[in-house]
Amino acid sequence: MPRANTTPIQIHLSPGVATNLVVAVVVFGMATTAVVLATALYGREENSERAFRVMNWLRRAPEPEKPQPSPQARSRTRPTGRGESIRAATLRP
Repeated sequence: MPRANTTPIQIHLSPGVATNLVVAVVVFGMATTAVVLATALYGREENSERAFRVMNWLRRAPEPEKPQPSPQARSRTRPTGRGESIRAATLRP
């Protein structure tokens, strides 16, 4: 297989431009982190749950397992043969 003769490209930026670019990237990262953290702590419940999931995803931590309902809760919400819950069946006249 033929090989291409390539050389690395060197980009020459003036020190002021390079510094400004680094500052812009750092500020963007900090702002994004602040928005996600503020949403996780002070946002609506649905948005807060999503923000915590994003933080776990960014840390590359496994997603926590959902808590299993207690046996009593499962028995109360078990559907009947007609597709309605036991609670709805007991409320019906």
